[in-house]
Amino acid sequence: MGTLPQDIRYALRTLTKSPVFCLVAVASLALGIGANGAIFSFTNQLLLKMLPVKDPQELVLLTSRGSHYGSNTGSNAMSYPMYTDIRDRNQVFSGMFCRYSLPLSFSTAGSTELISGELVSGNYFPVLGVGAAAGRVFSTSDDLYQGGHPLAVRSYEFWQSHFGGEPSAIGRKIMLNGDPVTVVGVSQKGFFGTDPSVSPQSRVPVSMKREMTPGPWYSLNDRRSRFAQAFGRLRPGMTQQQAKAGLQPLFHSILGNGGEGEGVLACQ
Repeated sequence: MGTLPQDIRYALRTLTKSPVFCLVAVASLALGIGANGAIFSFTNQLLLKMLPVKDPQELVLLTSRGSHYGSNTGSNAMSYPMYTDIRDRNQVFSGMFCRYSLPLSFSTAGSTELISGELVSGNYFPVLGVGAAAGRVFSTSDDLYQGGHPLAVRSYEFWQSHFGGEPSAIGRKIMLNGDPVTVVGVSQKGFFGTDPSVSPQSRVPVSMKREMTPGPWYSLNDRRSRFAQAFGRLRPGMTQQQAKAGLQPLFHSILGNGGEGEGVLACQ
């Protein structure tokens, strides 16, 4: 068995024989560290500090690192079953929600246009602490049965630009991606979502994924299809590092039972 000095000397001899490999390795490591720092800073600044929601500093975006079997759609995505497992079994969050951006074909009064949309879990608005400017927003009761909640919540800006802020727009049936849904409310003014790059004009419960994304790519129950971004609200006094450490045993037990791959769970 070699000693540490011997191991170091061996590593140095190996690297001097392959200087190009050494430079590439060092550069890759530096870029990786820099990229991770930039991503965290961007997420922390825009997603945590600038969201017009209740106590934004308590929100974290979950992401899993490591081997993965199956499809992956979007950044920092996990499967819906993994999200529900963590939501129901964790001890570090006071609440969780998930979301997924997608384009929606919006039809009403004989006209059709493509708008920005978002599938959200029923606890999306309650966990964020976002209320309604008119009507109501979703609650957990709006996301209990797959295909059983044909509802929509419009953004305040879309309500103003397309319907002039008319109260009669609430309760109206519209067509989204060819499926009829009922508009139940308008989200509060100034709320654009959790992703600075998009501003969804209409939100639909994630339980309606089959109807909003018809065809072979349904995958709401598929543990190997990662599409949903999952957010958690830290319990009072809980730090990100404590939450990350507390989630690892649960995360590994989910991976062991569900065949989703292997890795570690991080909170940004």
